[in-house]
Order: sequence, then C-alpha cells, then structure tokens
Amino acid sequence: MTRPAPRTAQRGGARLAAAATALGSVLLLTAPGPTSAAEEPPPAPELAHWTAQTADSRLLAPGVEYFRYKETAPIAQRPYPRELNVVRVDPAKGALRIESTFGRKAGTGETVREMTAALPGTPLAAINGGYFMNEGTPDTTDAVPETVQTFGATVRDGEVMGASCLLNRNRYGVVLQYGVPYVAKLETDISVTSSLTEEQGRPYGEAAQRVDDVNRNPGGALGCPRDADDDAGGTGPYQDAYGKELTAYTDPTEFVLFNSSYRTTTPRPDVNKNIAADDQAGYEVVLDATTGAILDGGPGRGGRTVGKGQYVLQAIGDHQTDWLRRQQQMKATLTVTQKLWDHRFEADGIKREIPLDETVDVVDGGSLLMRDGVDRYGSSGPTGYAHGSCGRLYDENGRSKEVTAATPQARTDFCRDSRTAVGVDDRGRTLLVTLSGPRDQYHPDGGFLAEVTEPLKALGVVDALNQDGGGSSTMLLGDGARPVNGLTDGPAPGVERRVYDSLYVAAGGSPVVG
Repeated sequence: MTRPAPRTAQRGGARLAAAATALGSVLLLTAPGPTSAAEEPPPAPELAHWTAQTADSRLLAPGVEYFRYKETAPIAQRPYPRELNVVRVDPAKGALRIESTFGRKAGTGETVREMTAALPGTPLAAINGGYFMNEGTPDTTDAVPETVQTFGATVRDGEVMGASCLLNRNRYGVVLQYGVPYVAKLETDISVTSSLTEEQGRPYGEAAQRVDDVNRNPGGALGCPRDADDDAGGTGPYQDAYGKELTAYTDPTEFVLFNSSYRTTTPRPDVNKNIAADDQAGYEVVLDATTGAILDGGPGRGGRTVGKGQYVLQAIGDHQTDWLRRQQQMKATLTVTQKLWDHRFEADGIKREIPLDETVDVVDGGSLLMRDGVDRYGSSGPTGYAHGSCGRLYDENGRSKEVTAATPQARTDFCRDSRTAVGVDDRGRTLLVTLSGPRDQYHPDGGFLAEVTEPLKALGVVDALNQDGGGSSTMLLGDGARPVNGLTDGPAPGVERRVYDSLYVAAGGSPVVG
C-alpha cells in the first residue's frame, strides 16, 4: 500500500497526515511488494457482452493497468460497436496518487487535456469529473469566457468550490483523500460570522449568515436546489445557448462566496437572461481570508478579480445587502467557516464531519451505481437494462420504441448516454471507467446505467459512482499513446468538451510499511 506524496507543487509543501487517519470506512489490502516496471499486465478480465482488445491493453506503470474492450454484438440500432475503457489502479503495487483538478481556473471550463497539461507532471490517466452547468447566455462577441458552476459538493485542496444540493435532493460525491476514493452522500455547511457584538449594534441582531454557495452567479442555482429557499417554479426549464435544457432554482436573497481559485472576474448583474433574481445590483466586499478584515467593496457587484489570500462576498436581497453594508460601515471582521459532512451512515443516525484540509478533494457525482457490492441497477426494469422512467421507452430487446424510419434519432438518448464512472473494488483498487461509442446524429452512443454496473460487478467493484456523461465523457492516457475518449473509432473524430474538473492518477508517494 502506498501513501501519496505531498503535493509540493500545488499544496505549499505541507505534509500529509499519517495514512492511518485516512477515511475509516475504506480498507486497503497489502500485497507482497511492488512489481517491476517491465511486468506485463495480467490478461484483461473476461466480461459478458465485451471483447478485450489485447493489442491496446497495457501496463501504464507499476500498479496501473489499462484494459480496452469492444462491444461483442451491437444492437440493430447501433451499427458501430461501443467501447469500454478501464484503468485499474492498485496502490499496493506502486507509488501512486489519485487527485482532482479544475485546471487553471475554477470559474470557467477546460478540457481534460487542458487541465492535465497545467499539472506539474504528466498524469498516467485522467477522466472527466463531476456535473456542471454553463451559467450564462454568452455573447459570441464578448471576449470574457462564460462562467460555469458545479452542482453537488465540490472541494479542491480543502477549499469548497461548490455547495451541496439540498439534503433530501442530494447527489453523491467522491472524496479523494490519501489516494483513496470514498463514495458518500455529502453536505456542505458554509457560513460567515461577524465580529460585532450586540453592544456594538450587530445588524438585525444576526451574528452569522449562511452562505448559499461558492464561485457561482447569485440568484440562480442550476441543476439542483442548494437550500429550501431555492425555487424552480418561477423560471422552469429553459435551453441554454448550447441547446441544453436547464432548470434554474432561483433565490433573490443570497450570499455567495468567491475564492482565489475562481480566477475570473466576479459576476455582474444579469449574467443569465433567463433568471430575474440575478438582476440586482447587490453588494460586494473583499475580505482578507486570514484575518477577515474588509479590505474593499461597496454597493454594486461584479468585475473584481479575487486576489491570492482573499475572498469576495456578494449579497443580493434587501436584508442581505443591508447586513453586509453595515458590516463594512462598522469595520467588522467576517470569519468564513466551511464544513463537510458525510451522511453515508445516516440510517444509523451518524453524521460524520470530514475535516477540511489540503489533503481533501471532492468531485460531485450523480447516480450511485454500486454500494457494498450491490448493483443498484442490475436487471431492474422491463428490458433487463432500462431502469425507472427509461423502462417504458424501450422494448424487450433494449431497442427504443421511438425510433422509426422517419425519426432515426430517438428522443430517449439520455437513457443511453456515454458514461464515466469511478469505483473501488474488493481489493482496494480504484477503477476509472468510460463506456461510449462513435457519435453521429442518429445512433445512441452510450448505455443504460445497468450496462455500466454489469461490467463493474464482474470486475469486483463494491462502490461506484456515475460521473458526468454524454459529451463530457473523456478518458486520456498519458503514456504518449493515442488518447482514448470513446470517439476515436467512429465515423467522425471526437471533440473534447470543456468540463468543470477531472480525476487523474499520477506517480508519486512512498511505500507504507505494514
């Protein structure tokens, strides 16, 4: 078993805590010792419905295996075979670490290739990360890139980058700590507390305010509500500039925090033309992240760059704006507190805090695919593959009922989107997986969630989470070979989409004895 090396290039050289303090729910089994770099990878595991491509499968580094599979028998509606790409990481066989990155800026999207190119060293493999939304309705003549927001709890180096969804609407996330993925239902708790006492005339008698989110446009949470005040009724679904249907959960009374990782200017009013709640001028202050002193700010908001060691706090809503204005007038200091809670064992009444330090990354995710070895999708649904609402859209052979000669493209492609998943197997190995196929305008290129869990179960995975998919699904190998993104063997070359973040495996660390 290995302990990841300190991230000196990005983490200020701080040492990681002992591996024994890693997340207690994860157990890694040690193996007899590191393998030689020249060792050949074992034969690709046999998987039903998939044929191993032995010429492509290889050992990327000691403890990092890559397996590529092709669909054995494509259905009639899919003339091109899909492919399954698997990177399996064994921490007992090499000095390895698994981390996440958003690239150069947390406020705008980048391709996985661009993100990994910004790292100090070339990773062995990388996949796209969590779900995100483009925030605005961009003007193509505007030189300022469109901002993005993550939805679901997102953390980088112990700093919250995005708030969790409302708990009863929660999505799962992957905690990356000490090189070990841990799948959990997560809750963030972010607040700002004033130094003013009651005797000093604390505004409205309120010492603290809940911060609704981090690094996003105030007034419009996209994808999921962040608290009970977020309302989807006022706006409803709309299409963004790329034709993607979004739901805005609007709230005209919010505090939103921006950190120095945002690296683009803070949002001005009316970023999103579909959301009226973000039209307000509001209020904005600059904080010293260490002392909480208010360094600058005033009425109106937007257009500021968050400096290193600083926060910017924006407020919209009369009450919120007045509270923040009076803090500045009275020269208060404002202390930002960020907490992360694990609800994996909430059925047992356990709510566990995960202390936020620079060893902690979190990538938000979607559907929980597997838990404790149980396939959550398996053979559910009338077709044996389709699950829930998708079941009624397909026949017993998995063919879309909506496809006809006149409508060759099914409106149900979302059920069979390209997929990206991350999991941990029964030997403590991490698996990074993509399932996708050649894209064209007529044929489904991905799979039902059950078509992901089936091979995962065969590979011995016990916990797995579905990451962002569709056009976001990407896998890159860093060994100088052809990149793999599931779009390379089709009628058209693949185009990588800009995404919010990525997960990668890289060399580094030292053996843990014991």
